[in-house]
Amino acid sequence: YANLPRHGIARASELLQSQLLQPINVTPVPPSLAESSLFILEGAGPSDPSFNEFNPLFLRNRLALQASGIVGENDSFGDEIVQSGVWGRMSYSIGQFHYETDGFRKNNDQDQDIYNAFAQVALSHKTSIQAEYRYTDQEIGDLLLRFEPTDFSTSLKEESRNRTFRIGFHHAFTPRSDLIASVIYYDGDFDTYQFYEKTEDLYFDMDSDFGIDTNGYMAEIQHLFHSSRFRVISGLGHFNADSKGATSLSFYFDPDYPIVDHFPFNSHTHHINLYGYSLINYPKNVTWTLGASSDFFEGGSLDLDHDQFNPKLGLTWNPFSDTTLRAAAFRTLNRTLISNQTLEPTHVAGFNQFFDEYDGTESWVYGVGIDQEFSSVVYGGVEFFKRDMDVPFLDTNTSKNRKSDWEERLFRAYFYWTPYPWLSTNAEYQYERLKREFPLIGPELFTKVKTHRMPLGINFFHPSGLSAGLKATYIDQKGKFRVIDPTGGVSDDDKFWVIDASIGFRLPNQRGLITIEVRNLFDESFKFQDTDIVSIDHGYGVYSTLPLNPLISPERMILAKCTLTF
Repeated sequence: YANLPRHGIARASELLQSQLLQPINVTPVPPSLAESSLFILEGAGPSDPSFNEFNPLFLRNRLALQASGIVGENDSFGDEIVQSGVWGRMSYSIGQFHYETDGFRKNNDQDQDIYNAFAQVALSHKTSIQAEYRYTDQEIGDLLLRFEPTDFSTSLKEESRNRTFRIGFHHAFTPRSDLIASVIYYDGDFDTYQFYEKTEDLYFDMDSDFGIDTNGYMAEIQHLFHSSRFRVISGLGHFNADSKGATSLSFYFDPDYPIVDHFPFNSHTHHINLYGYSLINYPKNVTWTLGASSDFFEGGSLDLDHDQFNPKLGLTWNPFSDTTLRAAAFRTLNRTLISNQTLEPTHVAGFNQFFDEYDGTESWVYGVGIDQEFSSVVYGGVEFFKRDMDVPFLDTNTSKNRKSDWEERLFRAYFYWTPYPWLSTNAEYQYERLKREFPLIGPELFTKVKTHRMPLGINFFHPSGLSAGLKATYIDQKGKFRVIDPTGGVSDDDKFWVIDASIGFRLPNQRGLITIEVRNLFDESFKFQDTDIVSIDHGYGVYSTLPLNPLISPERMILAKCTLTF
């Protein structure tokens, strides 16, 4: 999921579900793994999303340490240190993550810290409990890569500090029946400040300052049952949160006599969700996904009152042993979550359900795909994914809530070939189309974007531990950008290649990995609108638009990374 756009909730949720179901183990829990919004260029952080297979096959009482670090251009520096241990019926993990960079342009800097502590105790061979504490501290500038390179703020600053405490429970009634539960408490604050510099066509200056404090909890419980021919997953969740804050606007018609307006606010959000999924194998080579969920949403910044029933239908068919056909159709209501984690199944027949978007967004999702194993070393497949969304917003002209129609289309084809045990190649094609209805188009200010992306890669792995990789990505993007009124906007397009290269060495005895990477090897200049983004509506006209998982670097960037395990 780490390389798929807008799959952050799914990745973080799958981690939570695996943690609740896991036995006692010494596998470390990297602090960055549960974060769906790190805003770091893919692979440019101190550690990768995977554990790099550094963990032992068999378990014994022991202590373990895993440390990763990175240094790079633009004063980029990061480290992640995780110490874990297992003793008898108890295991634990404590970790720290830090990343900082000045970025590739003015006000593109960021500074992040994450701390976590995790502990799990097996009360018996059937029952275990766990607890986790997380603290995150982020300070960032304007990170989003927009199509027009000069379209960024030189003064926008956002700061957030979040504290979460989670307790989990797992009980196995029988080998076929499990109960898991999770309760997460959240306390966080967010602040943003922007200074608007005076221009020739602006006769006054204005400063804006927005702050919001939120605290709440989310409780979920789920039952899992499986037999040889069917599985049933059922559960419910309850989300409750209170927010309060204020917006301050300072108008400078005269630089010596500012006019300050202060707008306090508060809101309450209450969300209950119920769901049931059945996966039925009939006939033997067909798996039917039949299910439904219900959402009962109240409050939020728009003071919504919305109940919704969501049918779920999926099909996975293996007409031949090496062929898989998938299809799905389902409805969703955007979930209010803490830490972007939930126990509810994240996909239907392999098609993602949950995305970072505005609270109360309704979606109908349709997908079809085929995955084919041509031989033991050749794999391929195609997939089409469609989302039709109704996004709520406040119409300032009528002071009433309205809905804006958004569309999302994604086509993907992939081909993987491993001709030798030490060589792998991959080719992929992605077509993505985003369309937004005015007046709600988000702070990115585009109404439509079409992106063709074709990454081609080759990777070499020598038994001595030496490895190397080369990746070439072709991008063709066009759309309508900088839209501020129904008739405005700029239609533009760009086509370009970006080349990435890496060389590494795997240390003997699973002791670690050292790599040197060069992103955008030939320092290609281009125009590109990042679409793997999250637009957070903090309410009261304040938005944050941030890149979730940037895939290309707008300038040459050299990185050196090292991971050590003990």
